Amino acid sequence: MKKFQALLAVAALTVSSSLFAHGMMNGSYPQDGAMMMEPTDRVEVNFAKPMKLVSLKVVDSSGKPVSIDFKRSKEAGTSFKAMIPSLKPDAYKVHWKAMGGDGHMMKGSFVFMQH
Repeated sequence: MKKFQALLAVAALTVSSSLFAHGMMNGSYPQDGAMMMEPTDRVEVNFAKPMKLVSLKVVDSSGKPVSIDFKRSKEAGTSFKAMIPSLKPDAYKVHWKAMGGDGHMMKGSFVFMQH
């Protein structure tokens, strides 16, 4: 039983240290789950450590892409912004992909609603 607990502790530390070693997203605009009462003119993703943002896509509730002003980053950074057109009231999902300094690819998404 003690061997199992020790193995479980090592596995948990290995997984958590690899997660913290890479620059996970630590914030967005709009925030995940936000209800935007005023028009939103941009989306932003923020990372704890420098990353290269490879892809940023915004889709509406039907999966239709929203045209955004996104250019793949050449330099690593912690904050990225893309301008978006005026949005109709709907739910939107933002998908992102980023690469850490070690070449590790990560992806994630967040949602917001435009009132």
